[in-house]
Amino acid sequence: MKKCTYVIVFLALIALIYGLFWFSRVTIFSSEKPLHINFSRSAQTDNEPVEDPLRIAVSAMTSPQTTEALYRDLLELIGEHLDKPVAFVQRPTYGEIDDLLKNNRIDLAFVCSGSYALGHDDYGLQLLAIPIIKGQRVYHSDIIVAKDSPLTSLEALRDKRFTFTSKSSNSGCLAPTFLLAQRQETPQTFFASVTYSGTHDKAIHAVAHHICDGAAVDSLILNHMVKEQDPSALNVRVVECSQNFGMPPVVVPPGIAPQLKQDLRDIFLSIHQSEQGRFILDNLGIDFFTLANDSEYDGIREMAQVCIEH
Repeated sequence: MKKCTYVIVFLALIALIYGLFWFSRVTIFSSEKPLHINFSRSAQTDNEPVEDPLRIAVSAMTSPQTTEALYRDLLELIGEHLDKPVAFVQRPTYGEIDDLLKNNRIDLAFVCSGSYALGHDDYGLQLLAIPIIKGQRVYHSDIIVAKDSPLTSLEALRDKRFTFTSKSSNSGCLAPTFLLAQRQETPQTFFASVTYSGTHDKAIHAVAHHICDGAAVDSLILNHMVKEQDPSALNVRVVECSQNFGMPPVVVPPGIAPQLKQDLRDIFLSIHQSEQGRFILDNLGIDFFTLANDSEYDGIREMAQVCIEH
């Protein structure tokens, strides 16, 4: 019995040491107390000055755990290229990331297309680069139902339970709201009830487990989850798609230093050229990053105007 207890204690200590090792390499700021973790190449000594980190945010398109796992290596590579520590910033909602960008409290962010289009017009959010995925520079919103559901269209979801992801999400809210506006409807008049999941993976899970009858999700995230054989994603099907939109971009705040902006852009445009960068992008399902034009997001602005007028 004592031997068994010793083994359990030993394994717990190993797990604790492993966890502390990773928590010493990256900083994740949540909406609660920050976890001080550092993505730097080498640890600071007590006698060295603490360098301000490069603050990088990823909008809450998937759960925090999934987001951190997906982007850890990419953020670490960016820090290596700039020879700077990196602070990974997460918040529960798109709007909170938007506020940080607006107030120049982060240096770089991966955001929803709607956040960029409206943020550019509102406070001068700057477009840095976009990912090319499977040869495409566009994506869309998918209206999904459970695989065993008898429903076959958005119209069939009338008077049903529907889930959006976030009020600030293009594919998870604005695009399906626009589809309803074209029918002279609003979510409140069309659906029996409306809920917000917060992230796309949670919306997919809600549909797969019949917590709701339908949802609107990002086609990129749904496709990625299907590729990874996620059980929830395998148990939903698409019944309608929106028009195409410019890819969710990488952005920088209006107050960023011009040289830092150029350095970051150079990193993104060349990541795919190294073996390490190629490996990281393959894990993310990204072909490479490229430049984009603000006009690629005009369709989102037009949808937003229609929904406001409606």
